[in-house]
Amino acid sequence: MLAIRRATRNDVPEIHRLLLAFGRHWHREHWVSGTQAALDKALFGHDLRGFAHVAALDDTVVGIALWYLTYNFWLAEPVLFLEDLYVDEPARGSGAGEALLRALAAEALDRDCAWMDWIVRTDNEATKRFYARHGGTHNADFDLWRMEGDQLRALAEHR
Repeated sequence: MLAIRRATRNDVPEIHRLLLAFGRHWHREHWVSGTQAALDKALFGHDLRGFAHVAALDDTVVGIALWYLTYNFWLAEPVLFLEDLYVDEPARGSGAGEALLRALAAEALDRDCAWMDWIVRTDNEATKRFYARHGGTHNADFDLWRMEGDQLRALAEHR
C-alpha cells in the first residue's frame, strides 16, 4: 500500500540513500556530498532549511520530495520550490511520484503559495513528460543562472 507523509528524523538515512541513488541515476553521485547529519540539521534542526515528504510502499521508503519556501516580493506571496523529487527505479509506475507531487501541491495551497516551481535537466525528456501530464508548464521566460566557487569568492571579495 502506498502512503505519502511528511518525513521524520527516522527517515534521514533513507532520504540520504535516495539522494545517492538520484546522483547515481544521473552519473553524478559525487555531487551528493551532504551527510546524514547535515540533512538532519537542515530538515529538523533549529534553523530549518527545507522540508521533506516521503513515499512508502508497505512501510519501505521508495520516494522523496525535498522542498523549501521562497518568496515572490512582487506578489508578496510565498512560493514552494521543489528541489528534488526521486522515486527508486523498482517503485516507478507505483504512483509514488504522482502522489508526492500531489502532496506538494496541497502543501503549496495550505501555505497560500502563489505557485510551485522546480527545475528539470534539459535532457530529461521523461521527467518533462511526467510534469506536463500533471499540469506543469515550461517557463521559457527565464534561464537559470549560477555563480559558485572561485567566481562567488571573487565577487564577494570586491565589496
